Amino acid sequence: MLRETRYKRERKARDSRDFRKFVFYTIMVSLLILALTLKRCLGPAYDKSVYIPEQKQTGDSSFKWNTMVRDYTAHAKCRMECRHINEDEVSDILQKGNINVAKSELNEAGCKRKFAIDGYSRENQHIRIVASPCGNKLTIITCIDLDKKWPCDCGEINKKTKDDY
Repeated sequence: MLRETRYKRERKARDSRDFRKFVFYTIMVSLLILALTLKRCLGPAYDKSVYIPEQKQTGDSSFKWNTMVRDYTAHAKCRMECRHINEDEVSDILQKGNINVAKSELNEAGCKRKFAIDGYSRENQHIRIVASPCGNKLTIITCIDLDKKWPCDCGEINKKTKDDY
Protein backbone atom coordinates (compact mmCIF):
# COMPACT_ATOMS: atom_id res chain seq x y z
CA MET A 1 0.00 0.00 0.00
CA LEU A 2 2.79 2.43 0.85
CA ARG A 3 4.39 1.84 -2.50
CA GLU A 4 1.30 2.87 -4.38
CA THR A 5 0.90 6.14 -2.54
CA ARG A 6 4.59 6.98 -2.94
CA TYR A 7 4.40 6.08 -6.60
CA LYS A 8 1.29 8.22 -7.04
CA ARG A 9 2.95 11.19 -5.28
CA GLU A 10 6.04 10.93 -7.47
CA ARG A 11 3.87 10.66 -10.54
CA LYS A 12 1.88 13.80 -9.54
CA ALA A 13 5.12 15.71 -8.88
CA ARG A 14 6.55 14.62 -12.25
CA ASP A 15 3.31 15.55 -14.03
CA SER A 16 3.33 18.92 -12.27
CA ARG A 17 6.94 19.60 -13.38
CA ASP A 18 6.11 18.54 -16.91
CA PHE A 19 3.10 20.86 -16.99
CA ARG A 20 5.18 23.81 -15.70
CA LYS A 21 7.84 23.09 -18.34
CA PHE A 22 5.15 22.93 -21.02
CA VAL A 23 3.67 26.28 -19.93
CA PHE A 24 7.12 27.90 -19.71
CA TYR A 25 8.19 26.78 -23.18
CA THR A 26 4.82 27.69 -24.67
CA ILE A 27 5.10 31.22 -23.27
CA MET A 28 8.71 31.55 -24.49
CA VAL A 29 7.84 30.41 -28.02
CA SER A 30 4.84 32.78 -28.06
CA LEU A 31 7.04 35.70 -26.97
CA LEU A 32 9.62 34.82 -29.61
CA ILE A 33 6.96 34.77 -32.32
CA LEU A 34 5.56 38.08 -31.06
CA ALA A 35 9.03 39.67 -31.03
CA LEU A 36 9.79 38.51 -34.56
CA THR A 37 6.42 39.75 -35.78
CA LEU A 38 6.93 43.17 -34.19
CA LYS A 39 10.46 43.42 -35.55
CA ARG A 40 9.19 42.61 -38.99
CA CYS A 41 6.36 45.15 -38.77
CA LEU A 42 8.25 47.93 -37.01
CA GLY A 43 11.77 47.07 -38.16
CA PRO A 44 12.16 49.62 -40.96
CA ALA A 45 11.05 52.44 -38.64
CA TYR A 46 13.68 51.58 -36.04
CA ASP A 47 16.50 50.53 -38.37
CA LYS A 48 16.96 54.06 -39.67
CA SER A 49 17.73 56.72 -37.13
CA VAL A 50 17.33 59.55 -39.59
CA TYR A 51 14.20 60.95 -41.12
CA ILE A 52 14.50 61.61 -44.83
CA PRO A 53 11.75 63.85 -46.09
CA GLU A 54 9.93 62.37 -49.02
CA GLN A 55 10.61 63.96 -52.38
CA LYS A 56 7.46 65.36 -53.92
CA GLN A 57 6.38 64.97 -57.53
CA THR A 58 8.37 66.71 -60.24
CA GLY A 59 7.76 70.41 -60.33
CA ASP A 60 7.23 70.67 -56.57
CA SER A 61 10.38 72.14 -55.07
CA SER A 62 9.71 71.31 -51.43
CA PHE A 63 12.62 69.61 -49.65
CA LYS A 64 15.05 70.05 -52.49
CA TRP A 65 17.60 71.60 -50.15
CA ASN A 66 20.13 72.58 -52.83
CA THR A 67 17.72 74.33 -55.19
CA MET A 68 15.85 76.32 -52.55
CA VAL A 69 16.60 80.00 -52.06
CA ARG A 70 18.55 80.31 -48.81
CA ASP A 71 17.89 83.01 -46.28
CA TYR A 72 20.25 83.28 -43.30
CA THR A 73 18.96 84.79 -40.08
CA ALA A 74 21.17 87.31 -38.29
CA HIS A 75 21.68 84.72 -35.57
CA ALA A 76 22.87 82.15 -38.13
CA LYS A 77 25.27 84.63 -39.75
CA CYS A 78 26.74 85.53 -36.37
CA ARG A 79 27.13 81.89 -35.32
CA MET A 80 28.65 80.96 -38.67
CA GLU A 81 31.17 83.78 -38.38
CA CYS A 82 32.35 82.96 -34.87
CA ARG A 83 32.42 79.19 -35.52
CA HIS A 84 34.26 79.55 -38.84
CA ILE A 85 31.51 77.99 -40.95
CA ASN A 86 31.02 79.30 -44.48
CA GLU A 87 28.12 78.97 -46.91
CA ASP A 88 29.89 76.23 -48.90
CA GLU A 89 30.08 74.09 -45.77
CA VAL A 90 26.38 74.74 -45.13
CA SER A 91 25.63 73.58 -48.69
CA ASP A 92 27.69 70.42 -48.16
CA ILE A 93 25.89 69.61 -44.91
CA LEU A 94 22.48 70.23 -46.51
CA GLN A 95 23.41 67.95 -49.40
CA LYS A 96 25.21 65.13 -47.56
CA GLY A 97 24.07 65.44 -43.95
CA ASN A 98 21.50 63.39 -42.06
CA ILE A 99 18.40 64.77 -40.43
CA ASN A 100 18.54 64.36 -36.65
CA VAL A 101 14.94 63.51 -35.80
CA ALA A 102 15.44 63.96 -32.05
CA LYS A 103 16.57 67.58 -32.49
CA SER A 104 14.10 68.45 -35.26
CA GLU A 105 10.57 69.79 -34.91
CA LEU A 106 8.85 67.75 -37.60
CA ASN A 107 5.33 67.76 -36.18
CA GLU A 108 4.86 71.50 -36.59
CA ALA A 109 2.58 72.75 -39.34
CA GLY A 110 3.81 74.31 -42.56
CA CYS A 111 6.62 76.84 -42.27
CA LYS A 112 7.13 76.27 -38.54
CA ARG A 113 8.81 72.89 -39.10
CA LYS A 114 12.50 72.85 -38.29
CA PHE A 115 15.05 70.32 -39.46
CA ALA A 116 18.33 69.69 -37.63
CA ILE A 117 20.78 68.37 -40.21
CA ASP A 118 24.04 66.87 -38.90
CA GLY A 119 27.17 66.22 -40.90
CA TYR A 120 30.89 66.78 -41.30
CA SER A 121 32.48 69.60 -43.29
CA ARG A 122 35.51 69.21 -45.53
CA GLU A 123 37.71 70.29 -42.61
CA ASN A 124 36.16 67.44 -40.54
CA GLN A 125 34.16 69.88 -38.42
CA HIS A 126 31.02 68.21 -36.96
CA ILE A 127 28.23 70.67 -37.76
CA ARG A 128 24.48 70.84 -37.17
CA ILE A 129 22.40 73.15 -39.36
CA VAL A 130 18.93 74.07 -38.13
CA ALA A 131 16.79 75.03 -41.12
CA SER A 132 13.14 75.72 -41.81
CA PRO A 133 11.74 75.25 -45.34
CA CYS A 134 8.84 77.42 -46.42
CA GLY A 135 7.69 77.30 -50.01
CA ASN A 136 10.78 77.73 -52.19
CA LYS A 137 12.75 79.41 -49.38
CA LEU A 138 15.00 77.67 -46.87
CA THR A 139 15.70 79.73 -43.76
CA ILE A 140 18.93 78.79 -42.01
CA ILE A 141 18.20 79.46 -38.33
CA THR A 142 21.52 78.54 -36.75
CA CYS A 143 24.76 76.62 -37.26
CA ILE A 144 26.31 74.64 -34.43
CA ASP A 145 29.74 73.07 -34.06
CA LEU A 146 29.00 69.86 -32.15
CA ASP A 147 32.59 69.10 -31.16
CA LYS A 148 33.94 72.48 -30.04
CA LYS A 149 32.43 75.25 -27.96
CA TRP A 150 33.32 78.55 -29.61
CA PRO A 151 33.24 81.84 -27.71
CA CYS A 152 30.54 83.81 -29.51
CA ASP A 153 29.42 87.30 -28.64
CA CYS A 154 26.44 87.95 -30.86
CA GLY A 155 25.05 90.74 -28.66
CA GLU A 156 21.32 91.39 -28.94
CA ILE A 157 20.88 88.67 -31.55
CA ASN A 158 21.02 85.98 -28.84
CA LYS A 159 18.11 87.57 -26.99
CA LYS A 160 15.63 86.91 -29.81
CA THR A 161 12.95 84.37 -29.10
CA LYS A 162 12.27 81.26 -31.13
CA ASP A 163 9.31 82.95 -32.81
CA ASP A 164 11.52 85.68 -34.25
CA TYR A 165 12.99 83.18 -36.70
